[in-house]
Amino acid sequence: MKRKWGRSLRGAAAACACMCLALTACGSISLPSAVGSSAVQSQGSSGSGAAAAMKLLKNRDYEDALAAYQSIVNEGGASEDVLRGMGIACMGLGDNEGAADAFEKALSMADIVPGDKEIDINYYLGSAYYKLGRYEDAKKVYDAILTVRRNDPDALVMLGTVEMALGDESSMVKDYRKAVDEDPSDVDRIVQVFQKMQENGYAEEGRKLLKELQSGSTSYSAYDLGRLAYYSGDYETARDSLEKVRDSGGYQCAILLGQTYEALGDYNYAANVYQKYNEKDSTHAEVYNQLGLCYIRMGKYDDALKAFQKGLDIGSDEMKQSLTFNEIVATEYTGDFEKAASLMKDYIAAYPGDKSAEREYQFLQSR
Repeated sequence: MKRKWGRSLRGAAAACACMCLALTACGSISLPSAVGSSAVQSQGSSGSGAAAAMKLLKNRDYEDALAAYQSIVNEGGASEDVLRGMGIACMGLGDNEGAADAFEKALSMADIVPGDKEIDINYYLGSAYYKLGRYEDAKKVYDAILTVRRNDPDALVMLGTVEMALGDESSMVKDYRKAVDEDPSDVDRIVQVFQKMQENGYAEEGRKLLKELQSGSTSYSAYDLGRLAYYSGDYETARDSLEKVRDSGGYQCAILLGQTYEALGDYNYAANVYQKYNEKDSTHAEVYNQLGLCYIRMGKYDDALKAFQKGLDIGSDEMKQSLTFNEIVATEYTGDFEKAASLMKDYIAAYPGDKSAEREYQFLQSR
């Protein structure tokens, strides 16, 4: 049984007008992180109803947010902002067909010259197309974004990921490399590129890129060198670099150092790293989640369950789904299948787009 271990431009210029109009008739491969950004906060002419829907969306209450946006549309209040919100809510619920339809309609209401909002919607539209397996359509969206924002590193990453899905390895590597070259100091983006390559079967090519970057620059901090070393598989170098900043680093450093010890097979010390950080700062659900995962790998299921529950107690919206699922996994491992099935029923009601959870629920019911 598998376990979950635990996000078209309309006429920017005359040169691309035809292409962009075609895209609206027919821009992040994971659900984009723009919810809550300034681009999301506009409410158009829909007034308090849109404001209430936006609040639900920011709280990731996708089902109620979608209902609120649909009510506005039913009352004749459809606008670019409202349809954008509908699309994001659909994506949160796993309804990528509905999301693509909403984003296309939103763009049909946009001004002829695209601004930040339209580019933002295109990122979402490209993501919906990608999730639907409409890779050629997704590629057209990101190509259009790059017509307006030449060498935009985020669009290049998304384009590279689409090209990966299309089996165009040379274009994938070229566009990923362009994205990295735009700002070689942006280690977050470098790691993002590697993780996408790893997830899609190109881990070795990704490691070559990371090693090239490690050897080609002396400007990285100890933490960033540790990150590059960890993802390239050089765990001894990662450990040595991260230990240098263990006391001064934040929770992300603690997580990565612990994961490095896990990769080296020292689970006891990894758990100690997470525990020591929680003693210093107990406000990060991510650390409790990683501690719980470490305990599961050690076979300490009761301890894992307690760690996930402590993480849930923090009330992190971003970590709630992962922690809730992992709590169910730990409950199942303790042998309490009835409780795990009850928790999974609640989980599916809260996250109806998780198909793997539905399969797991069927298994639990059979127990």
